[in-house]
Amino acid sequence: MDEEKLNNNNQNFKMTTEEAIKLIDMLKERVTDTTLEFPKVGAKLEFDVYAKREGTKFIVSIRRGKINKEKCTYQGRTYLNNIPLLRLDITNSFHINSDGTKICGNHLHIYNETNEMRDAIPFDINNADLYQYCLEFFKKFNILQDNYGILYQIEL
Repeated sequence: MDEEKLNNNNQNFKMTTEEAIKLIDMLKERVTDTTLEFPKVGAKLEFDVYAKREGTKFIVSIRRGKINKEKCTYQGRTYLNNIPLLRLDITNSFHINSDGTKICGNHLHIYNETNEMRDAIPFDINNADLYQYCLEFFKKFNILQDNYGILYQIEL
């Protein structure tokens, strides 16, 4: 299968939970050191991170809600086949897992081979704003702290 087809279609590509955890655990840094601006309401920011030691590239995205300015999704995925590995949803709504359990509010999805990204676990930190959640997500995705380079301005 050629690289272009992999980049555009991950439906046929599967990985084990262990492979996904190994990818999440790789120490990553941003590809460029330019300052990036945290997305405004309704906007999205994407940038590449790289695990030098393993020679593996990933995509990180931050997407803000269009209606609710406090809603935000942070996602880390593979570069080659665009498979989501880790996603943090900051929301005041709820998520229902495949076993019927209901999670109210913020939650974290971690790829697993059984149901990919359908299930989640609660995720909350005290007195956090969207930028603090962003930093926590970067830690979970193992992006080097001194390499974040995200400019955040509080919106009125």
